[in-house]
Amino acid sequence: MITNYFQLSNSDKSSFVNILKMFFGIACIAVGIYWAIHMVNASGSDGTEWITILFLLGFGFYEIWSALGKAEKYIEIDETFIRLKKSVFLPARHIEMSEIKKIEIFPLKIDFLLKNETKVALRLGTTYVENNEKIIDALVKFAKQNAIGLELF
Repeated sequence: MITNYFQLSNSDKSSFVNILKMFFGIACIAVGIYWAIHMVNASGSDGTEWITILFLLGFGFYEIWSALGKAEKYIEIDETFIRLKKSVFLPARHIEMSEIKKIEIFPLKIDFLLKNETKVALRLGTTYVENNEKIIDALVKFAKQNAIGLELF
C-alpha cells in the first residue's frame, strides 16, 4: 500500500498566492504595530482600537503562517500509521496501527477509537465530497489490511 495523502481544506500551493499572503500578512502586522505605537500617544482611546490592533496582528500572523505552508489540514494514511492534522495551529497527530482499536465511519465524521480508551474525531466537510469518499476507501483498506475493527454507519 502506498502512502495516501488527502487535503482536508482548500489549500492553494501557487507561489504567487503565497507571495500575496506573505505581503498582506506583513502589511497587517505593520499597520497593527503602527497603530499600537500611535495609540500609546492618543489620549482619548476607549479600548476598541486595541481590539482592531489585535485582530490585525492575529490575521497577519495567520496569513504568514499560511504562506509558509504551516496551516494545511490533512490526513496521511500509510501501511502502518495514520498522520492527522485537523487544526491549523496544532501539530499533526501520529497514530500507529497498534494503537487503534476500532475505526467508526459516519457520513461526515470519522472516529478513531484508541486502545487507551481515547477517541480522535475527524470531521469531514461537505464541499469536497469526492475527497471524503477517497478518504473513506483508504481507511477501509487500511483497516482490512491491519485487522482493525471497522464500523460503517
